[in-house]
Amino acid sequence: MYIIFLKLHLFQVIMTLIEAFLKTKRVQKTLSTKPGEEGFSLIELVVVIAVLAILSAVAIPSFTNVQANARASAVQNGLVNGIKECFVKEAEGERTQFGDVVTFKSGNLDAFRGFTIAERDKNVNTCFAAKATSDADGSGNKLNADFEIYIDGDGVAIKTCSDSSKAGCKDDGLKDSDGNSKGTGKW
Repeated sequence: MYIIFLKLHLFQVIMTLIEAFLKTKRVQKTLSTKPGEEGFSLIELVVVIAVLAILSAVAIPSFTNVQANARASAVQNGLVNGIKECFVKEAEGERTQFGDVVTFKSGNLDAFRGFTIAERDKNVNTCFAAKATSDADGSGNKLNADFEIYIDGDGVAIKTCSDSSKAGCKDDGLKDSDGNSKGTGKW
């Protein structure tokens, strides 16, 4: 008998809690909402999708340019760091051959994705001159400009690039015999 009383009392407590829950404003609002009054209309969804399509059409080419600029900046910084390291080696009385510079060692050259780093002139083994040659795509077209850096006879760093239309390369203003831009540049 006592167990039946406990079960009945437990049932009454549970029913009271459910009744209190159902009388809250939030639940009442949810229960009183009619079908079709919530959610988005088809026109609203189409407009949102159209806006997202336009934004992505504008953003994706910009993102591609950002990647190209980042690759060019990374390889340019690497070339400059190699030259600086060469000056430090010279000041410390160490050898200044191309392979003596940590930045230019063959194990570190993979850090410059999209480029091959090498001596500027294969006949002169010095770390005071280097070049970064852009890798080509499957069609043989270069993905980036080629970059070179060397120290001239006056100790000035000369930085050139092969294609002023590519990221990281500014037109140097040189013209051919017809007055057209050569397309080469500086960085």
